Amino acid sequence: MELSQKLKELRKEQGLTQLELAKKLFVSRQAITGWEAGTSRPSTESLQSLSKLYHVPLEILLDDAAEIEPEPEKIPAAERPEEKREPERGKDRTGRRYKLFAVIAVLLAFLLGMAAAALAQRSAGQGSSKVLTFDEMDSRRMDITDDITEVPLIGFD
Repeated sequence: MELSQKLKELRKEQGLTQLELAKKLFVSRQAITGWEAGTSRPSTESLQSLSKLYHVPLEILLDDAAEIEPEPEKIPAAERPEEKREPERGKDRTGRRYKLFAVIAVLLAFLLGMAAAALAQRSAGQGSSKVLTFDEMDSRRMDITDDITEVPLIGFD
C-alpha cells in the first residue's frame, strides 16, 4: 500500500478530518490533501509526528510493501482499546459546571465593576455635563465663533 493511501486510512481510523490533522501537525489542510492524493510527500518531521500520532512505526509508513498494524507496545496503556474506560459522568459534569460557574462569576464581577465606576464618576461630577436632545439643538442658535479665540493666520510671502 502506498504512503498516500496509508495516511488517508490512518486519518480516517482516528476519526480526524483533514483540517483537524493539519492543526495537530501545524501544517495547512492543503498539505494533508496533497499527501493523501500523492501529489506531495510529508517532510521527515511531519512523518515522525504522524508516526507518533498514529502509533505506527516510521518504517511501516515508508515501506510500500508493509501493511498498517499499530504495535501494541507502542500504544500508550491509556489509549489501548481493551483498557479504555468510559469517563465517569459525575466528574465530567462537575468540571463543566465549575467552568460555567467561573465564567458567570467573572462576568458578574466585570458588570459590577463597570456599574461602580459609573456611579463614582457621576458622584464626582464628571458625568454631570448637560446632554442636549435634538429638539434643544434645533432651538438653540449655535455660533461657531463662540469658542474660538484668536487664531493667527499664516501668510505666504
